[in-house]
Amino acid sequence: MSSTLKYVPVFRARQQEILVLKETDFGHSIYPMIEVIKEKDRKNNQQSAFEIYRDLIGSITSDHVFLSLPNYIKLSNSTQAEVITFSRTILDFVPNRIDFLIQFTGIEKVVPVVSSLLNIQGEAETITRQSEALRDQFPRLAYMTNPDSFEADIHEIERTIRLGSDFFIYDLGTVSPTNPIFRKHNRVLHGRFQGVTKIIIRSALNSDIKNVGLDHNDVISEADNSLIESFERENFDAFGDYAGIKKDDLTAGGTISPGFIFYDPYDNLYYGFKAEEKKLSQFKDFIVPAVLESVPFNRLQEKYPTFIDGNAGVKLLQDINSGIENGQNQAKFKKIAMQHYLHCMKIWIDENRTIPLYLE
Repeated sequence: MSSTLKYVPVFRARQQEILVLKETDFGHSIYPMIEVIKEKDRKNNQQSAFEIYRDLIGSITSDHVFLSLPNYIKLSNSTQAEVITFSRTILDFVPNRIDFLIQFTGIEKVVPVVSSLLNIQGEAETITRQSEALRDQFPRLAYMTNPDSFEADIHEIERTIRLGSDFFIYDLGTVSPTNPIFRKHNRVLHGRFQGVTKIIIRSALNSDIKNVGLDHNDVISEADNSLIESFERENFDAFGDYAGIKKDDLTAGGTISPGFIFYDPYDNLYYGFKAEEKKLSQFKDFIVPAVLESVPFNRLQEKYPTFIDGNAGVKLLQDINSGIENGQNQAKFKKIAMQHYLHCMKIWIDENRTIPLYLE
């Protein structure tokens, strides 16, 4: 059992997320999770999938890295082609999932995530089969379940999980922490898995939140980050989310839609900032000044400066505002949002602060 783990930020291995993974010192209380959603991080990479993810994991400054092959992806005509290919060749088949994960044997910080394929292939005992193949190859595994397959999964997990070394993860998906289904499942968990680090994960920002629908310089009412306030009351040791960005649907393409989501630890809320026009120049000329002049930003700067000082995301905003850094890059603002959120989480943990801050 990890006595220090508090937070699990979930990343997909895409350009901006990879940059954040490589540039962040996660310390001893944050273990990132990489969801492998495609074979290559970029199409022209000549390395094998194993070499790509081995090198990425080796560059991450953390005690452990969870390596997950997600089981929630719903394919559609708009899903990125490489995601569809990886899902149909690796994600949907137990033997292929095992073969992929077992490549990372010997990399001490890797914790493979075992999850059920019951709702994908209708197969029983998929957790057990993966566990039997992996448990002797890795000193620790993580067992993940979700509201849809929990009642079938829990019996398999209870038979296979190793007390004292393995992790248990409950992925809420889009289900609210106040949902009766979660309460029912959490009652089942009560008293189980003593000596196992229990983690609960939920995205605060789901795919239905769009930049065009944001109210400029105002709270995003659909965002729900309440898990950070409730996970300990629900008897979990740590919580996880998608590190300040949306859990998007992995679709291809998209149009220019300048917008930015800023996390405020004071109220544990997200604020939206939206352009007046669909021009990339709006990031530098309109959105960035609005963020830096906003009530939540200035409140942090004046009353809780450690949430701003040394914050790589805030530094990028300030450099864009002053012209040092190019701001006409929509993807860069995804990186900024993640860096700012991760800094807030590190300060919350390192300084033993309260989130939301107004409760202090």
